[in-house]
Parts: sequence; C-alpha cells; structure tokens
Amino acid sequence: MAKIYDERSVEHAGFAAGAKLETTIDHHEVNRDLAAQTQLTIVSVAHFPTRVIATDEKGIEWTLPLHSVKILEPVVQNDEPGADADASDEG
Repeated sequence: MAKIYDERSVEHAGFAAGAKLETTIDHHEVNRDLAAQTQLTIVSVAHFPTRVIATDEKGIEWTLPLHSVKILEPVVQNDEPGADADASDEG
C-alpha cells in the first residue's frame, strides 16, 4: 500500500500548480543543469522532502527544492460565487 506522501499535490506551502517561479541558484539533475534565474511553471508539489515539480519553456520537467526557487506570479483563487460574472457582463 502506497503512503500518502508518495503522491503529488497541486498545492502545498504556498506553492500551487500553474504559478510562475524563478530559480535562485544553479540546479543540477542527472545529465542536465538549470541556471539560476530561469523561469518555470509549477506542475505539482512532491512531499518528504517538499519540492516543486516545474516545467521550463521547452516542456522539460524539473524537480526543485523549495529553498532554490521564488514565486514570481502566485495562483490566486477566488472562491466567491459570481466572481467571474463581472467579466462576462461587458458588452
């Protein structure tokens, strides 16, 4: 039986899928390197240790620890009913 921590989340610790982030330090993975100040988009969040799974402009998926990234554009969720109605009333 798989532990819950073996699964990915779409949101955790202020990091959410779809948010834009930037690397703050150089990052190395097997057979590839990612330079500091590279902009990525979060796909999901992995646990123990907590890290983000993000893609670059080429669609390559990177696994990054939280201490090596900063959020540029957070995903803001508005749960108020009718919040989208104002945008469709233009016309």
